[in-house]
Amino acid sequence: MASDVEQLHDRVLAGLESDEPGILAGAVEDVRAADIAEVLDLLEDEHRSQVLYSLPPRTTAEVIVLLDDAVRGEVVEDLDEARLSEFVAEMAPDDAADVIGDLPFEQFDGVLDNISREQSDQITELLSYEETSAGGIMNPRILSLLPSATVGEAIERVRAFAADEDAHYVYIVDEKHRLVGIVPLRRLVVNNPATRLDRIADHQPVTVDVDEDQEEVLHAIQKYDVAAVPVVDSTGRLLGCITYDDVMDVAAEEADEDIYRMAGTDAAELETHSAVRAARVRMVWLVPCIFGTLAAGGVIAMFRDSSLSPTQLMALVTFIPMIAATSGNAGIQTSTIVLRGLATGELASAKLQWVFAREVRIAIFVGLLCAFVTAVLSCVLLVVLRYRGYELAIAEDVQPLLTGCAVGLGMLCAIAESVALGITLPFLFRRIGVDPAIASGPLITSANDLLSVAVYLGIALAILT
Repeated sequence: MASDVEQLHDRVLAGLESDEPGILAGAVEDVRAADIAEVLDLLEDEHRSQVLYSLPPRTTAEVIVLLDDAVRGEVVEDLDEARLSEFVAEMAPDDAADVIGDLPFEQFDGVLDNISREQSDQITELLSYEETSAGGIMNPRILSLLPSATVGEAIERVRAFAADEDAHYVYIVDEKHRLVGIVPLRRLVVNNPATRLDRIADHQPVTVDVDEDQEEVLHAIQKYDVAAVPVVDSTGRLLGCITYDDVMDVAAEEADEDIYRMAGTDAAELETHSAVRAARVRMVWLVPCIFGTLAAGGVIAMFRDSSLSPTQLMALVTFIPMIAATSGNAGIQTSTIVLRGLATGELASAKLQWVFAREVRIAIFVGLLCAFVTAVLSCVLLVVLRYRGYELAIAEDVQPLLTGCAVGLGMLCAIAESVALGITLPFLFRRIGVDPAIASGPLITSANDLLSVAVYLGIALAILT
């Protein structure tokens, strides 16, 4: 498959270098839109426009929809208003809304003026909803009939409708366009043409509200294993539908977004080729880390005035990186499990107490093992350093056994604290309407650095003095 795309890329480059327009058109003739979109990602801006202009309008529309957001934005900016309008007219309304939604007002208005009034109204309505809501990703072009319609009439309508749109169901609506049932297409094939639709309809279809978040739509389609889900408003009026392939794009988008945020960056970074803008996106996440570690340093400085001797404090500081890193990783492991459960819907209805009880049991076993290993290694290290005559280890107030116990107990408590953060922060962020993925990565690491150091040194102070 990769070699096919490479060969297509070579043919397109040869066509671009040629003075014969027919060579470029021949290079992309009868090629799948997805393959052309993949090749366009590798080309310069001016070459992308040349390739698009060599394609039929319908194929160009399919290619533009399949492009990555960053590339698509650049391609759309390079198209003149007339050509862009021609391509948008070939798109489904939901795809068209995605393509022109970020255009400057003048260009956006001009495109809407150059397409049909029906499509223009549909795009405008879609853009009135939140981009990540069911209304923002639905397709308003649906096949709906009254309950009194017959199977034969429905089949005729499907034949006409399916020429331009995919059809999974016939939606049954009343006189006020409220959804009262759905009929899968297979039922039309196996029933008598004279049969009324309301006799073979499913009168309890799975539906989603127009303002529902796209993640909830994804969970509904996965849970009930349906090919498409109708979108309704608060009165039950049918507005559109969302198909399985639409939510697969949502799943990929949400997964990418969670991964970026857990890594301390943002999907916006990939939407720009500017190193300065990308650095600015990353700094938004890194600056809080700087303040978090600075606060941890402040905690260490505060213990200089405690009853710990300078050599005791120096010995304890030696093991801070090990405790902070290990407990931080334990917290990230827990938060990743929780985030995955929230993202897939597995924990959508779960109680915090249930998750907390499960993760605490795991944390106890992990913490005890890490504490034992840490205590032994710390004690052995101090003994070895004392044997070799290092000033820190031979100080009378630095007792290897007691210091090892303090380090081990500090590790146990730091892991417990970090796991608690890994559980509660994602749930807390979800409860207040913030993406739970923000609670992972740099945020939980920074919070853990501060708390683990404070807990560890506090325990050591109680044991050693």
